Amino acid sequence: MPRPELTSLQNPTVKHLVRMRDNRARRRAGKMLVDGYRETRRAMESGLEPTGVYVLSEETRPTPGPQESAADRDWVHRHAGAALQTVSAAVMQKIAYGQSARGVVAEFQAPGGDLSSLTLPSTPLILVLDQVEKPGNVGAAFRCADAAGVDAVILTPAESDRYNPNAIRSSLGAVFTVASAVADETDARRWLRAQGIPMFAARVESSRPLWATDLSGAAAIIVGSEALGLGDRWDGPQGDVQGVHIPMAGQVDSLNVSVSAAVLLYEAARQRRH
Repeated sequence: MPRPELTSLQNPTVKHLVRMRDNRARRRAGKMLVDGYRETRRAMESGLEPTGVYVLSEETRPTPGPQESAADRDWVHRHAGAALQTVSAAVMQKIAYGQSARGVVAEFQAPGGDLSSLTLPSTPLILVLDQVEKPGNVGAAFRCADAAGVDAVILTPAESDRYNPNAIRSSLGAVFTVASAVADETDARRWLRAQGIPMFAARVESSRPLWATDLSGAAAIIVGSEALGLGDRWDGPQGDVQGVHIPMAGQVDSLNVSVSAAVLLYEAARQRRH
């Protein structure tokens, strides 16, 4: 028998979901909220089980917009099972991210994922996001990684994280399709060295241009935060990290971090196809 529709903004479930919109509360609880049918479907297809899938009732359900599809909506409704819960338009507006409710909010346990969880092919291509603090850029970088065929993304701790609602939205759900792990810089570097994976750090000041860099084998491409870049964090006496710069023909000397990641990853993908 279907559960009664949630209509009260004072309902304990609604209050809980609103609390989970606070990043610190969400992280403490180990939860993740996913907005949108496409992203919810990709989370579920990756093997995650929703603890709740909150959807608008038939009477208030909008026509799918340009970023949605009726196929994704129908798939989620068919596969949500007992987790499916209808809500009123007022409740959806309250629990949704931002100002534009997208018809569904799903709650999941946030996946873990440390370096030991990664399974890599013999010549992996890895993207390292070093203290990238803007969730939109984290999501866009995952989207680029998915498109370029990256085997794993490693994130060093930052204020944002891969399960921030804006990161999920910007990635179009790619945070669920690309394997990922979180580790501090020291552990990530030690792990990459132990795996025998050459490291290439994107640096404006490097004398080595991208076009002269061999990325045809195993490679970890490291990009830094928008505000600080990599600084000295990926320098050191070991000499195990090679600097590389993207040639710039204009007056500006740097690109957005997700754009830099895309350029570097696609050059690596191009070389690996030859």
